[in-house]
Amino acid sequence: MLTQLLPGFRELRSPLATGVLWLLTLWVAVGDRMPSRTEATGFAARVYDLAELTGRPGVGAALIFTAYVIGSVVSIPANQLLREPAHAAWDADNVLPDRWPVLQGRPVLTQHPSAPAGAGYPAFSDTRLLTRQAWADLQSHVSAVPLLLWLESQRSERHRDVARRILLRSILEELGQLGTRLHAQNSALYDDHDRLMAEADLRVNIGAGVAVLAGALSVRVSPLCLLVFAVSALLIIMGLARARQANDVIVQALVIGEVTSTALAEADRTAEALAGAPADGRPGAP
Repeated sequence: MLTQLLPGFRELRSPLATGVLWLLTLWVAVGDRMPSRTEATGFAARVYDLAELTGRPGVGAALIFTAYVIGSVVSIPANQLLREPAHAAWDADNVLPDRWPVLQGRPVLTQHPSAPAGAGYPAFSDTRLLTRQAWADLQSHVSAVPLLLWLESQRSERHRDVARRILLRSILEELGQLGTRLHAQNSALYDDHDRLMAEADLRVNIGAGVAVLAGALSVRVSPLCLLVFAVSALLIIMGLARARQANDVIVQALVIGEVTSTALAEADRTAEALAGAPADGRPGAP
């Protein structure tokens, strides 16, 4: 029963904690401008009347609900801070008219011998989405794909390198879908991923909320409150580290075969078609 409740609690705690911090910031910023019970008139007086009618439990429930709504609106996924910006040079269309032209009856890259070796492409020796070890494991896994081995032996290292980069980018863009597949294939591994990502979101959003609160306190109380920014930065850094660990779980699941990548499956079909093609590289008749 506890196992079933934990995922729901993880979804609740991050927006709730974030919303509480933002409500506290709002109170610090404008709390002294709110009328007291004796000074309140109109709508403010009706709010006080409602608070007296519902009592402290009702007021607490309303504040919790408000905090949750605010937190849901302002919260951001930790992965959003790690995501690489789109780079036009990574688009397969810059190298190929179609992603894998063999599917339209033309073998991959053979129609484009001038595919760039590196000029115009980002070096991409590391990625912020993964730890260094997971990134190295993913590169090794992709390098063993039959399509890349075929390109290296039948075309050139340049063709292999371009195809490898396209595959790596495609897999990184698939991380969300791979996580969904992992949920269906291995719930224990997915729970590890979900737990780490929930911790990442919690730390990142609390860190951001603490930074906003510190800014409000520095204006209303003392500039020394800006020192709290160090705590905020530490929380965000810890959250990003947790997000990388969560992404690592998905990558390792891919490496050991718990989940399959659409991009890699497509590349395998291409390699099979090319293996049966004539020497000129064009697929044979079925």
